[in-house]
Amino acid sequence: MTLKAELDRFGQLFKQHLNGSMKATLRWVEATEIDWEAQTMTAVDGDGLEFFNVLLGVGMMAVKPVLGTDCLIAIVEGDEATSFLLFADEAELIQFNGGDNGGLIKITPTITWMQKVNNDLQTLKTLLQTSPVAGNGAPLAIIFNPQTRAPQQSDFENEKITH
Repeated sequence: MTLKAELDRFGQLFKQHLNGSMKATLRWVEATEIDWEAQTMTAVDGDGLEFFNVLLGVGMMAVKPVLGTDCLIAIVEGDEATSFLLFADEAELIQFNGGDNGGLIKITPTITWMQKVNNDLQTLKTLLQTSPVAGNGAPLAIIFNPQTRAPQQSDFENEKITH
């Protein structure tokens, strides 16, 4: 058996011995470059070590950190080529399921708008119940000034979180 073959065999046996005992390594880094199309970033740790192609999401969620923000990444089984983002101090965008369903609603303006619509409907109801109908077929003399404008998606959508 050659020395190389013996070293390879030793490496295999040692790896089998360690199988399951290698854990993910966590590292604080700063986001230095972001490629949202590829869903990756480049980051640098406090010692100046660069990490390339850090995945911005695993599974159904991806986070686009603000450039220069502090991030926590996981390095799987000591292989720096398989690192992914766990946390970002500041996020420009959080995306669920590819962002196909648009942004989440902002509930406070939604509720305010719905209350105004409800008030408008109550006003219309009262006016219709109390306005006399002219015997000559003339239209009712109702003045209806709604409190609401047509809803706009931007009034309700929080574009920082999409799903």
